[in-house]
Amino acid sequence: MEGQRVEKTQGGRRKGPIIAALVVAVVLCAYLGLCAWVGSSDKILPNVTVAGVDVSGLTAEEAQEAVNQAVSGKGDEAVVTLTYGSWSGTLKSAEFRTLEDGAGQAAHRVGRDNFLTQGFQYLRHAFGAAKEVALDRTVDATAQPALNALLDQADQAVGGGVVEASYQMEGDKLVMTRGKTGMAIDRDRTLFIVADAMEEAIQQAIAQGSAEVRVDLKEQNTAVETPPQEPDFDAIHQELYTEAKSAEMSAETHQITDHVVGVDFDVEALKTAYEQAAEGETFTIPLTLTQPKETKASLSAKLFKDLLGQGTTNVGGSSNRKTNVKLSAAACNGVILLPGEVFSYNNTTGSRSADKGYLSAPIYQAGQSVDDIGGGICQTSSTIYYAVLHTSLEIVERHDHQFNTGYVDPGMDATVFYGSLDFRFKNNTNYPVKIVTESYDQGGKRKLTVKIYGTNENGVRAVPESTVYDKVTPTTKYQADNTVPRGTLVLDKKQYAYTGMSAKTYRYIYAKDGTLLEKQNMGVSKYQMRPHLYHYNPLDGDPSSWPNGVPPKPVVEQPVTPPVEPVTPTEPVTPVEPAEPETPVTPDAGQGETGGETSQTA
Repeated sequence: MEGQRVEKTQGGRRKGPIIAALVVAVVLCAYLGLCAWVGSSDKILPNVTVAGVDVSGLTAEEAQEAVNQAVSGKGDEAVVTLTYGSWSGTLKSAEFRTLEDGAGQAAHRVGRDNFLTQGFQYLRHAFGAAKEVALDRTVDATAQPALNALLDQADQAVGGGVVEASYQMEGDKLVMTRGKTGMAIDRDRTLFIVADAMEEAIQQAIAQGSAEVRVDLKEQNTAVETPPQEPDFDAIHQELYTEAKSAEMSAETHQITDHVVGVDFDVEALKTAYEQAAEGETFTIPLTLTQPKETKASLSAKLFKDLLGQGTTNVGGSSNRKTNVKLSAAACNGVILLPGEVFSYNNTTGSRSADKGYLSAPIYQAGQSVDDIGGGICQTSSTIYYAVLHTSLEIVERHDHQFNTGYVDPGMDATVFYGSLDFRFKNNTNYPVKIVTESYDQGGKRKLTVKIYGTNENGVRAVPESTVYDKVTPTTKYQADNTVPRGTLVLDKKQYAYTGMSAKTYRYIYAKDGTLLEKQNMGVSKYQMRPHLYHYNPLDGDPSSWPNGVPPKPVVEQPVTPPVEPVTPTEPVTPVEPAEPETPVTPDAGQGETGGETSQTA
């Protein structure tokens, strides 16, 4: 049977090249995808090690941590032994200060230098290709105390080494010895030799568990003739220069600190003397010593030696009030103010509360005397103010009472109220001052004395004086009270009357010889008038209608007697007069005081 020849179509011939092209395209895309994946991956390629530590598949950070642990773990096993003739010294890896933070990043960069080749590099490493990455150690010559100590010993083995210049202070002189030239180890060169040897030792220790690498410094020809370093004269001056400083009292401990003697010298004179000296020669230049204004001994002798001012007041009122005065005075006793510091009465005593032992006693509130916790403590602040007025200390804050106190001269009191009104003064002297208080009984009276101690440099003294004017005599006020017997008046012994007045106060500052230096205006104090308060029975009528201000006598009604049969008396009968009422109380013009405080303006 004869066969029939079939003619191939033209399309069939084209399929082969197309398929081949498609295969190439797929492979190329896959490879480019592999390159992209390798470039974006944070993992290190397979078969990469750092100093013998396998870091394959780790991130750069994980690889760095693994290397750090391996290196630190072998810090005592990896050692470098240095020799020079008969001398030798050993340096451990843990003693050799290096920075190895770049090892992880260096490992991650392996195979990633070029985008088009990093896919191929990945395949190579996947099928067995390996790469060892160096530790990439950064060595700082100034951070090698252990190595430098060994090289100091090596310098002696070389022939004594270099003698650097030295100096010290002796009394009022600066003594300096010029340095000497000698044979010494070249430290910069030796540092890199040791760094290479230490890296080798670490790699061996990681692989073997321990390793020692020996370096013969003599064979390495590291000894050279070395001149001494030129001294840094400005640095020497900066080191030795000292400002004179007086002894002073510590703000924290109130102990006296040591004084400091000032030190200085001529830098140019030191340079000239050094240049003129031979190697190893010792020479001196003078020091300028400055004594401070106050030594520890002189300040100790001056502290609190002078009584700057004092004041004493009589403490009246109830036992509760006396207790409050004593407590507040004790809180201020021994307070020390350094120069420039400000005394605050409220900050010193704190809030006057029952848990601190303060009791209820009269205070001023809205013009009335009422009992409250802490009544009386204004007598302490006033007594301190009175004492300060006898000094030249600066008054920062002071408020007058609502009514004249009576225990200090008008214009010389100081009322306080925690949270709003305070008494403050500043230590404007050059030395500390101390407040000393004492509460005591004398002559049947309770007294409070405040003394201000300090250092009176110039012997000045202060004298306060006040002038009273615009006096207002207390009026009389009546208040109805059903409990008061008719025809009588009862004086309110709590709401004592006060004479109103104003007081102008000055402080005169005198020199030691009596010369007036300054007249200081301490301000005007204004004290209100408070009337006499009498209670009366409202049945006695309006007090304004009483003749001579005296309540009328009550009318006593006679009892009604029933009629009786007349009898012949055996004796005469004397009629009984009704008893007269008690003599009425006539208001007087006297004035009393509560010694209390004000809760508002005082």
